[in-house]
Amino acid sequence: MKKTNIDMTKGHMMPLILRFAIPVVFANILQMLYGLADTWVVGNYCDEAALAAIGTSSQPVEIVLCIFLGLGSGVSILVSQAVGQHDDDRVRRVVRTATTFLYVVAIPLTFFGILVSPGILKLMQTPANAYPHALMYIRIIFVGTVAQMGYNMNAGILRGLGDSVSSLVFLIVSSLLNIGLDLLFTVVFGFGVAGVAAATVISQFVSWFASMIYLRAVYKKVDYSPLIRKIDRQLLIHEM
Repeated sequence: MKKTNIDMTKGHMMPLILRFAIPVVFANILQMLYGLADTWVVGNYCDEAALAAIGTSSQPVEIVLCIFLGLGSGVSILVSQAVGQHDDDRVRRVVRTATTFLYVVAIPLTFFGILVSPGILKLMQTPANAYPHALMYIRIIFVGTVAQMGYNMNAGILRGLGDSVSSLVFLIVSSLLNIGLDLLFTVVFGFGVAGVAAATVISQFVSWFASMIYLRAVYKKVDYSPLIRKIDRQLLIHEM
């Protein structure tokens, strides 16, 4: 595996910014298109109630996604600051704290999301015929909270290291996998809404695991570990 990071301290600024920013823009667009792929498959191969369920339940999911994107951006800033200061120890502390913080937030959010899903859908006045499908979809999607948040954390770490290309590659692969599994679970197996939700969650876990393997294999100095480790409380409270 080869590093694809960009040193922003050397060379002309604008070309470096464009090389770094373009993959980030495409990655953000791809993440937003996860729900669109589900909508397209359900719209073509399922009934109207299933399509209405996807349209309704995807809205709160997109709100949660925006929060995850924001957390990833915050981690990216802290890592890039440490890299710019040539402070390897600080980079490791940021990565360790961010990774552990992921579990502290994502695991409770998973159970909370599953628990409050009926209330969210009722508040959104989900049609009665679409409600069972919408509830199933949103609950399965919440199961993938740790994977979705984990990918965004790791993508933030990679961007902080100057590598915006690798996370885009992982996301392209998982997006293609998502579409393929959508079609397999819906068209071949007839799982309907549950199938497209499961496809999304599986593809999210694939992108998260791929980013884990890449960080450990390529950026050894970062000392990345997917395990829960000691949090730097001062760093978490004052900077994250």
